[in-house]
Amino acid sequence: MKKPVLSKTWGWIILIALVLLDALLDIIFAKGKGLKSNILKPIADLLGISNPLFLTPLVLILFYFVVKIGAWLTRKADKIEVKSEELVLTTLVIVYGIFVLWLISVYLFNFTLIKNHLYLIPILIIIGIAYSWWAEKKLKK
Repeated sequence: MKKPVLSKTWGWIILIALVLLDALLDIIFAKGKGLKSNILKPIADLLGISNPLFLTPLVLILFYFVVKIGAWLTRKADKIEVKSEELVLTTLVIVYGIFVLWLISVYLFNFTLIKNHLYLIPILIIIGIAYSWWAEKKLKK
């Protein structure tokens, strides 16, 4: 493997596809219940949004700022000047991609080993940290 991180272009293309897929899964299988979560409900109510697809631009803007702030923190804390933004973006793509795969497994295959998405959070954090440590080591070489 030559590069441990995605390019910005591919990272954003994949992230946009994952956000749209998440919204479509919510519409098709959960009838928009994702907008009733503790985080999204106040925003959806404030903006008068009832369709998860209409919230995707706001989610992408939020992810943009998460990537920018995360890259800045990576440069300051981990002293990774090269490809810090790509590292954060790739980590976000991997973690969000695994979450979407979990949604697909629940909706299409009735996978119930992890019954609540909140139980998935520690697993996703561990995966994100493990990937970031591995990629940081590769980028520092």
